[in-house]
Amino acid sequence: MYKITYILSYLIREFMLPNPFINMFEEGMAVLVNFVFGGILIPFAYLLTGTWYVSRKGEYWKGSLGFLFNYILLTYIMLAVSEVVSDVDWILGIFLFIYVILCFAEKKLLCLLLKKY
Repeated sequence: MYKITYILSYLIREFMLPNPFINMFEEGMAVLVNFVFGGILIPFAYLLTGTWYVSRKGEYWKGSLGFLFNYILLTYIMLAVSEVVSDVDWILGIFLFIYVILCFAEKKLLCLLLKKY
């Protein structure tokens, strides 16, 4: 199940999600920035998933699915913030502020939900 989730996650991230930097730079530059710095969302999504997911043998697909969800969430947060604000420093600051809130919220909410079941 993990391999299917992992492959699906990769395909969605690579081919279905928009470039998170498209609102910050011109078209060609946005592609270049995404190529060079696009991987920065990967550790952020991984750390965010780690706030609630504890790896257990046979349940790795849950972490992979959580990672995909968080990566999509962070991509669209970056897009939404960059539509409202045009200064790159402000975009990154607001993004990091929202990210910290998400870390606390996911840990609190998902830990509560997982303990009930």
